[in-house]
Amino acid sequence: MNVHQICWNDVVEGMDLPVMSVDVTYKMAILHVAGGWDYMPGHHEPDYARRQGLKTIFLNTLFHQSMVDRTVTDWAGPLTFLMRRKIAMRGQIYPGDTIRGLGKVTKVWRGPHGEGRVDLDVVIRNGEEDVCVADCTVRLPDRLV
Repeated sequence: MNVHQICWNDVVEGMDLPVMSVDVTYKMAILHVAGGWDYMPGHHEPDYARRQGLKTIFLNTLFHQSMVDRTVTDWAGPLTFLMRRKIAMRGQIYPGDTIRGLGKVTKVWRGPHGEGRVDLDVVIRNGEEDVCVADCTVRLPDRLV
């Protein structure tokens, strides 16, 4: 298995992250809310969601956060430590949607103990709508060569 890891030394401000894409299935939606014990009816009862003015069940906050995290870690690799994530949910994600995660490096810097840190802006997009925007800080390993 070939594992990809971005090192702090290889990151530059303005760098775009590769686009992360996910086809959201009904099963994924149900498993996600069940796994997090989020039994708010809008996440698993279509009739309830429609009575609330939505088209069907919708994904929860943890799903939005996990898609931000996945956008970052799919790019950076398994040795990445997500230090900070601040999100703003601006829209809904429904089963049947295809969402895309986009990101950009905004700052490359060293922490107080010399560790490599990177700030990123991340957007989760559903069609043309930005349904979640986030800013994150990650710690990346240094390249040892």
